[in-house]
Amino acid sequence: MEAHTTISAQDELLWRRFVVLLSTVPAALDERVRETTGLNHHQYTILATLATQPDRMLQMARVAQAAESSLSRLSHTVSKLEAEGLVERRTCDHDRRASWAALTDKGFEVVTAASAAYDELKQEVLLSRVPEAVRGDLTSLLTQLLPGEVAQQCTEFDKDLTVEEPQ
Repeated sequence: MEAHTTISAQDELLWRRFVVLLSTVPAALDERVRETTGLNHHQYTILATLATQPDRMLQMARVAQAAESSLSRLSHTVSKLEAEGLVERRTCDHDRRASWAALTDKGFEVVTAASAAYDELKQEVLLSRVPEAVRGDLTSLLTQLLPGEVAQQCTEFDKDLTVEEPQ
């Protein structure tokens, strides 16, 4: 039998805080997004992702990646958004197996109206609590904590936000 590795008290404390963060922040964030925008966090993320696209549409698989969602969950959520007239599905012309999610004008109005409230929420929940001087380092650390494929996807989606460091 292999020997059990014991971790230090400081490392155990780090782990406990990480677990608490994972278990409390998503639910609180979802509740606050719903209060301020009328959408849950997942719905807002989908609409915001589509709103950033030049033609306000994206293949469903790419939307799922951007929203950190399974295709099944995304499909269910898009069905709800379709029923509200915020999104519509379109069949891909060159690949009948693929489909696109397209933000409607109504969806664009909803996400645009909600964006100020969402920005205030980001400020309250995270940005006001993290000193400006450590934000770059914290962003790098959080990226390192992501599984490799997820970190790569984030890097691709976040190209518009990446700032070149002066040389």
